[in-house]
Amino acid sequence: MAGYDTIKIIVLDFDNCLILNEETGEGSEEIKDRAWFDVFSEYEPDVLAPILDEEKLKVIGGKGDRKDIVEQILKRFEYSESEISDEAIRRCDRFNAIIQDGIKRINVSPATRESLAALSIRFPLYINTATPQGAVLESLRFLDITSFFKSVYGRPGTKISNLQDIIIAESVSPEKILFVDDQQSGYETAKEIGCQFIGIHTKRNRLWNDNPQPFLIINSLSELPKIV
Repeated sequence: MAGYDTIKIIVLDFDNCLILNEETGEGSEEIKDRAWFDVFSEYEPDVLAPILDEEKLKVIGGKGDRKDIVEQILKRFEYSESEISDEAIRRCDRFNAIIQDGIKRINVSPATRESLAALSIRFPLYINTATPQGAVLESLRFLDITSFFKSVYGRPGTKISNLQDIIIAESVSPEKILFVDDQQSGYETAKEIGCQFIGIHTKRNRLWNDNPQPFLIINSLSELPKIV
């Protein structure tokens, strides 16, 4: 594809980008979707679901994270300010345990692992995610793929501020960075920064399934070494 020969840095999202079942199109985002109903199991799903959807919209692109969602849900269910801090920690710990277990079950496909190894020889690789940095590093360690990445950027940064930090760290112009993400917010982030962008096709991004997009869409990271 025109322009990809100028790429110097590759930045990858984490959820449903690295952690994706290529046969089903589902990944760690779907694990998170289901985990919320375990973390707040005392509430009926039809009561929790609309509140959860509303709070998740507020944190898109790294504007917030799981802790913010938990705290807002607790407020909606009328927990007192004195109760929220400890209760949020407990529920976030439970959420993380469920997610890490699910990521272990999905794992990284052999083809993706091989692709990361090949790409890391040619490019500095970074992760840019709206997931808390510590949780991502925990996942990378047990997946045994930490060595492929020069650095990992997550919350508390936003995807925009994280890309800006990578540009500064690498002393490179934005158009020489390729950002790979599975969500429309990732494309909007790349467009705002001036980076190149490739989308990952997953089950959940229906907008990309039904409408032509101004960027290349691939089915998994295993396709990337043939493109760049």
